[in-house]
Amino acid sequence: MIKVRFLGHLAAQFKEEMELQEEKMSVAELLNRLNLKEGWITRANTLILVNGVEVSALKGEETEVKDGDFITLVPISHGG
Repeated sequence: MIKVRFLGHLAAQFKEEMELQEEKMSVAELLNRLNLKEGWITRANTLILVNGVEVSALKGEETEVKDGDFITLVPISHGG
């Protein structure tokens, strides 16, 4: 099972945590699945952490997540 934690306004859209019964998938596949449900989550507007490491330090959207991994999605807010 892959656990996904949502912070900020994403927690209101989805709920704070979600569990996916997948054994493995890429970050891109995860985002596609979430975007079908509601919202539009991209790397441009969201920090994506896999087990505490931002995906740009890994393989970006090609990063594979697997059973036991913990994904955290943190929206990036701008103001000015």
